[in-house]
Amino acid sequence: MASLVEFAGRGSLLVAYMGDWLRLGVEERERRGLPFDPEMETRHLGWLDMVLPTQGDHRSGDA
Repeated sequence: MASLVEFAGRGSLLVAYMGDWLRLGVEERERRGLPFDPEMETRHLGWLDMVLPTQGDHRSGDA
């Protein structure tokens, strides 16, 4: 995924970027009169925990 390369090492920016896409998707559904999609958040953000380090993870060179 190009976003993973583009945002490598900048996880908080990736989360904000994908959050904006989620917001735009929700707004678009509302404009079109479509019902709420409870799975939209999972599709946009659910995979982030698989690609971003957790708070306790150490990167190489960290003590």
